[in-house]
Formats: sequence, C-alpha cells, structure tokens
Amino acid sequence: DPERGASEAQVVYELENEEVDDDSTLESSIVLQDDNMKTSTCACDVLERGQDPQLEEEHTSPANAILTKCVTCESTKELMKIPTVILTILQAAPGALPFGFVSTFLNDFLQEQRGMTKQEATGVLLTFGVGNAIGVILSGFLGHFAYKKDIRAPPLIMGTSLILGCIPFYFLVNNVKGNNVGLASAVTVLSGILVVIPVPLERSILTNVCLPRLRGRSNAIVCIADDLGKGLGPALVSLLITSFDRQTAFNISLIGWIVGGVLSLSIVLFVVNDEARVQQQLLAQMREDANNDR
Repeated sequence: DPERGASEAQVVYELENEEVDDDSTLESSIVLQDDNMKTSTCACDVLERGQDPQLEEEHTSPANAILTKCVTCESTKELMKIPTVILTILQAAPGALPFGFVSTFLNDFLQEQRGMTKQEATGVLLTFGVGNAIGVILSGFLGHFAYKKDIRAPPLIMGTSLILGCIPFYFLVNNVKGNNVGLASAVTVLSGILVVIPVPLERSILTNVCLPRLRGRSNAIVCIADDLGKGLGPALVSLLITSFDRQTAFNISLIGWIVGGVLSLSIVLFVVNDEARVQQQLLAQMREDANNDR
C-alpha cells in the first residue's frame, strides 16, 4: 500500500531526527526501517501485476532499476551458450558418482569382502576424507601457478587428476587385503587427493568464463549437478550390485571419474576463447560506463 509506505517513511524520518533516549526507542526505529525496506523490496511484485501506475513510474527510474530486474530464463540461456560452462556442468554429475559409492558402500565392502574389522574399515574411510582435505589445499596452489603459465593448464590438471584417481581406488577394490590396513589407508589418501583436485579448479574456471552477473548461477547449477551425481551414485551402484557382484559393480562405478576426466580435458578446447570473450565484454562495459560519466 503506497499510503502505508509513506506513513511508515514519515515515522522513520521523525524517529531519526529525534534524540534516542533509551534502547526501546532505538529498537522501534530499527523495526520500522526494516518494515519500510520490506515494503520497498516487495514493489517488484506489485509492479509485475501492474496494480499501481504511480509505483511503476517510481520503480522504473535508474535509481530503482535493480528492484525491477527480476530473475528470468534469458540469463540461463545465455549461460548455456558458453561451451566451457556446459562441459563443467556435464562433468560434475558423472565425476560425483563414485563419491556416492565411497560414502555409502566402501565401509561395508571392506568389512564383508576384505575382512577388515569395523574400526579398521572406518579408519580407511576416514583417510579418504583426509586426502580430500589435502587435495583441496593442493588444488589451490596448483591452480594458482598453472593459470599463470597457461589458461588451459587448470582444465588439464582437472581431467588428468580425476582419471589418475581411478588407479589407486581400483587397486584398493581389487588387490588390497584386509590384513594390510596401512597400505589400504595410503592408497585411499592418494585417491582422495587426486579425485578432489578438480573441485576448486572448476569453480575458478567458471568465474573466469562468466560475466559477474552470471557467476553465481553457473556455480549453483554445477553444485546441483554435483549433488545429483552424489545422490544417484548409491542408487546406480545398488542396481549394478543386483546384476553383478559387489566388486564388479564398484569397478564399473569408477567409470564416472573417467567420463568426468575426459569432459574436463575437453574444456581445454574452449576455455581460451570463452575467457577472452568475457574480458572483451567487461572492457566494453567499462568504456561505456566511463563515457556515460563524462
């Protein structure tokens, strides 16, 4: 209601110009300001319904343009035209499939198929998390120095590390015996380091190939694809177990890391052009803003 908003604004003005004597008066001022802000923010909804022409005129002014710019599918379509973004999203889901297997089935597999005790199997699973922590830190350093050398280096590291991560995990599933917990832990740490390296790198690549207004959405879509892969991983492995034995099912699930690695390597073909396009658009926008300020 425009009249209510005006009255609340008047109350806020009066409160701001009066001396605040106690905490209760200050609290009332803050609450009224918050309500007034909510009323202004909700103006977009009123504007979309076209209920108040005067409100529409106020909120189409340059100062309030941000309120009338609602989220649409056009920006998502624009995002989907960037090859690097598409490949990054596609690699997230298959690359996350084996993570679902690790978190759900590895502990039980080491106990039932490899003869480890519950404490030993849990300890081995814990070392995978330790490897993940080391991999994230290592990924930051590798990505920083690799990007300085060549823009295409980070996706090369992504794909290579993800594919190489299959080797120690394959060895763990097929060759490590239950009486060699130390070897199993070392192999699991190595695999955990390798398979998590792409995670920070893919976020930095998205930042470099997307306009600032699209970066949040691109990262959100990749997170959704990543969580989808982690959620579907146990379900797909369960279906494979019903058709094959556990060991075969786990070996097949490792293909997800290979597929994700190949898609990550494919980013090398597009990342240079995609990043150059973004830099050109940002430079053109800066020049336009500079000309408008004159």
